[in-house]
Amino acid sequence: MTTSTPAPQNPPKLAYRIDEAVRATGLGRSFLYERMAEGSLKSVKIGGRRLILQDDLMAFLRGAQVVAPDAASHPISQLSSGAKAS
Repeated sequence: MTTSTPAPQNPPKLAYRIDEAVRATGLGRSFLYERMAEGSLKSVKIGGRRLILQDDLMAFLRGAQVVAPDAASHPISQLSSGAKAS
């Protein structure tokens, strides 16, 4: 009887390159760089590579503000207030 060994699994990521963080979060590259520049998203530079630690990325996402669209500028609210939709 032959036993098969399970396929090796990738270890969990400890840090993301910027392009990986973009793919993982769906956020834009410029947006991430802006948040790093203002200090709301921590990153480290190792050699010539900028990395975002997994814990820092998760903390940033958990602390993100949820912004509701401005109801006054929404086309449906304009219809209900009597304004014409274009």
